[in-house]
Amino acid sequence: MRGTDPAEYLAVHLYNDLRWLLCAATEWRVQHTINPDDRIKGQHIKLYAMDSAALHARSLLEFFTNNGSNRGRMQSLYGIQSITSQRYPGNWVRPLNTHLMHAQDRSEGQQLTSFDGNSKHDLNRMPVDFGHESVRLWRVFIQELQNRGNPLAALAQSKLDEAITQSARVVTNEINAKHGIGPITW
Repeated sequence: MRGTDPAEYLAVHLYNDLRWLLCAATEWRVQHTINPDDRIKGQHIKLYAMDSAALHARSLLEFFTNNGSNRGRMQSLYGIQSITSQRYPGNWVRPLNTHLMHAQDRSEGQQLTSFDGNSKHDLNRMPVDFGHESVRLWRVFIQELQNRGNPLAALAQSKLDEAITQSARVVTNEINAKHGIGPITW
């Protein structure tokens, strides 16, 4: 990635995916809590949030694990080979690629392992799990930067903190605050 500034890539592009993933996952949780069975007809915010969370998670998961279109990007920008995830590629990679990127029969969904490995869920119930795994990988990324003495570790920590703050605002905004749902502990 010649010509790409590592600090700018982190502060703009990676942060963009992290922030919108955490905000979308939080919004999905709010909507799932207040409308678990989609009883409010014509209200599709939960679906929009789920799609957004999954797409942003896919970008981050590919970046951190050195898969897909991000192969080699973390190495070329930050000198880090890849970060191991039991979930991605694991049983998350195929559904995140096929169900989000291709028009196909989705009548038989695959059950995905939760972030903590304790349960299985349909893809449409995974936004918070995707967020947790992405934050876990982001923290490993920070640690790897620190281990290499890379000053961008502080920027990575700051962007994680910002994204968490932004996601907390989703539950405290004037529309969602009335539901009394607390922020997710990332």
